[in-house]
Amino acid sequence: MSTNLSLVDKIKTAIDNGAEIVLVKVDAKNYVRVSLDIVKFFSSFADGIYVTLNKPYFSLKKMLAKEGVDLKKLYFIDSITMQVGGEVIDEDRCFYLTTPDPIQLQVTIERAMDLITSNNRFIYLDSLSTISLYKSFETLIKFLRHITGKIRLRGFVGTIFTLEKEMEETYYSQITLMCDEVIED
Repeated sequence: MSTNLSLVDKIKTAIDNGAEIVLVKVDAKNYVRVSLDIVKFFSSFADGIYVTLNKPYFSLKKMLAKEGVDLKKLYFIDSITMQVGGEVIDEDRCFYLTTPDPIQLQVTIERAMDLITSNNRFIYLDSLSTISLYKSFETLIKFLRHITGKIRLRGFVGTIFTLEKEMEETYYSQITLMCDEVIED
């Protein structure tokens, strides 16, 4: 069994044991494969929101389709395409932001949450530390506190993705307090 399948199994076990918010911390070399595996896993039984702070929607759409992910089960929030002058496509499935500003993200995530009515729902946030490049850690924590509360209240399962060594351990400690499970790969 590969490491990535093991990680997905750990996420499944955490959810089966009642976890609503899972923090996934991986090595940079495994970033793309693990991201794809997680979204593929969730979209196999749930509708969801993919918040992308690092890859444009256009690229994600191609990668996920190649993996056999049903894109009709996903809404995307893309905060990179507009920054780099990319083309806006599929506006019915993707919300485009000009920056990963936490306030814009909060409002847009809540709008996307309103669109998902199925019983099995998830949100995938990739990658948390990108927000800290634009705003202070305190702002990041406020954003995360708000979003994790909304995820719990609205019956979603949240997966927050981050890379190892992207933030100081004291920051991870604060973030861990808002999560039910931390899975490292």
